[in-house]
Amino acid sequence: MYHTMINVMKDPVKNRGPLFLIIWAAWVVVGFFFYSYAPKMNLGWRRGWYMAINIGYSIGFGEPGEDYDPYLWFSTIYVLIGSSFIGVALSFFADKIGEDHDNWFTNLVQQKAYEESIQNSRDPWVLLKAIYVQYEAVIRAITVWVIWIGIMIVYSLWGLGWSYVQAQYFAITTLSTGGHWGLPKYAPDWMWPLTAFMAMLGVPLMGVAMAQLATLMVDQGDIEVTKKELVEDVTGEELLMLRKFGLENGDGVIDSAEYIILCMVRMGQDPALIEFISNRFKELDDDDSGYLTIEEITGGKYFLKDGQIVSKVGGVLGIKGVKQFSMANLNVQFSDSEEDDKNDDKNDLEA
Repeated sequence: MYHTMINVMKDPVKNRGPLFLIIWAAWVVVGFFFYSYAPKMNLGWRRGWYMAINIGYSIGFGEPGEDYDPYLWFSTIYVLIGSSFIGVALSFFADKIGEDHDNWFTNLVQQKAYEESIQNSRDPWVLLKAIYVQYEAVIRAITVWVIWIGIMIVYSLWGLGWSYVQAQYFAITTLSTGGHWGLPKYAPDWMWPLTAFMAMLGVPLMGVAMAQLATLMVDQGDIEVTKKELVEDVTGEELLMLRKFGLENGDGVIDSAEYIILCMVRMGQDPALIEFISNRFKELDDDDSGYLTIEEITGGKYFLKDGQIVSKVGGVLGIKGVKQFSMANLNVQFSDSEEDDKNDDKNDLEA
């Protein structure tokens, strides 16, 4: 835990997940102690924990109530912080949806393989395996959520004698933060902390499950249509666009990198972004050679000497076996099989 906190403090943006978890845990603890032991509340730890989750997640259970006006200021701030946590959580879920959308081509390939498995096999186990592999993340999230709902239904049926309809309504509206059916005053003591725990983790679990379901609604397109678009002849407008970016210089030849960039634009990449990258290349290319040296891409921090990448401060970055090194904030990994090719390229640059 200590090392996690140190890493978070060093780079809070990169480690926003652990940072979010630490702040969330502190938020829960503060609410727990306030609602459990504040003089005008004095609910005890069982109902205090329940109250902290109820207020913090804006679930809205009517019991216990709040009658002391000054404490409402604390609850107002507490619920605002809780709402911000929900907002951050939603941003994580949105990132997940965006990540799946960014991996659209891979997803299309997997979808096609899944459809072929379904069509070519009549073995039910093969079909079930294909379905699970294709929708594994969704199935796991929904399964955990259903189990969580089931536990809440079972203990409320047993502890309060509710009907099944009442129990499932309590469970689902609690985790969705609807709060339409809370625990009654006569609920046994053990149910208050148990419900607090189930809601504390169950609310984000339901959010994850719903986010996974949302990924199914993202239209990834059709892989055959995509391939057809990629293999179409290059148009005159596209050639002019390449020339505008400085990628087609009038020699009538387009190299592999230029063709890849053209295909990226065809697939929806913003041309303005491509133009920005092209302009950045020109800025780094101080000698107008048309390519970048190690010194240029590292801002002069490294240079090539006798096939070795050398730091201006005296260090040497060796490439032996599988090693990783940082160069211009890019992590580059070479395997044994790639080492000779990479060294040849560096010798060519040096020459």
